[in-house]
Amino acid sequence: MIVGIQYYALLAATAVIYWIIPKQIIRNYFLSAVSLLFIYYFDKSSALVVIILTAYSYLFAYLIEKYNGRSVFHRTGVIGLVLILAAFKYLGFFGGIIAHMNKFISALPVFKIEFLLLPLGISYIVFKHISYLTDIYWKINVKGKLIDFVLYSSLFTIYVAGPIERFSRFKVEAERENKFSFSFLEEAFTRIVYGLFKKFVIADWLGFLIAPVWANPGDYSIWIRGAALLGYSVQIYMDFSAYSDIAIGASRVYGFKIMENFDYPYFKPNISQFWRSWHISLSDWIRDYLFFPLSAMFGNKAWQIFFVPMIAMGICGLWHGPALHFLLWGLCHGFGLFAYQVWVRIKRKQPALARLSKTKWFNAASIVFTFLYVTMCWIFFK
Repeated sequence: MIVGIQYYALLAATAVIYWIIPKQIIRNYFLSAVSLLFIYYFDKSSALVVIILTAYSYLFAYLIEKYNGRSVFHRTGVIGLVLILAAFKYLGFFGGIIAHMNKFISALPVFKIEFLLLPLGISYIVFKHISYLTDIYWKINVKGKLIDFVLYSSLFTIYVAGPIERFSRFKVEAERENKFSFSFLEEAFTRIVYGLFKKFVIADWLGFLIAPVWANPGDYSIWIRGAALLGYSVQIYMDFSAYSDIAIGASRVYGFKIMENFDYPYFKPNISQFWRSWHISLSDWIRDYLFFPLSAMFGNKAWQIFFVPMIAMGICGLWHGPALHFLLWGLCHGFGLFAYQVWVRIKRKQPALARLSKTKWFNAASIVFTFLYVTMCWIFFK
């Protein structure tokens, strides 16, 4: 929908009204209503889910603040959000696993319960709300005004494709009394056109060219299949980053400055820096709400070096979709992060290796190796 004509028609029509409104808080009410109507237009049930989740999370934010950060309210709120996401998105996936296991273990009950409804943007909104409640519990943030939180939950420009903004950043944008500036439109137009170019001229054409190879890989040589995989690696970057460009540009129409989501990830010399540059909002979320809490659970080095990356990136894989191949893709990256941490520890004990790793040719080789490893991992994603 982010590249559909309705999206840009709504953007143009509402921007005019938005900037006529004199006060920012009234603009926020207007934009919240527009966003909810936009979601309702594409998926009626999703609009209801957004309203319910917004009320649910704001209630728990109130309870966390009122009772001075009591963990019971934070845990209950977060667990509820996780269960909601699991029920909508993953019940069928885990049910399929149990049903498959039932072929081998007859004692297991047959499990075929599955939600037919998958609300639009459910993964994004749940992750945003988990960060919202957790930041309030950690006293990094306050619950803010209800209208700001409604807008944060529903803003149509970033609702489907992200980035996964933090409420602390978004609240500053929502409360700023912006005055209309043509620079907003200039920045927005440039960014949207750039995103559309990456999507339709590069990503879609690359997809068209390599589609026959994916459809019938046995008909092509290993070199052609390798070239197709490299093409897919470029395609998926252009596709994902294009959506972020469009979302960031569209938000700028209303004066909102949304965080960057990609920073040339294929030019990074290791898997850790790749993830600091790829889907940055998701990477930051995984780091802050999975890596750090999981690492703090146990002091065991094996747990921190191997199990934490595998668990966190496995969850990252499943976040992209309830399928085994997404899980394997996440685990592939988890193993890459584990291997990188082992390399860092070895390098610290070997001064010669540390000096070697600082050379230009080693850095260049590291960039190529990291790109090829990430590209190989895309096999599971595809």
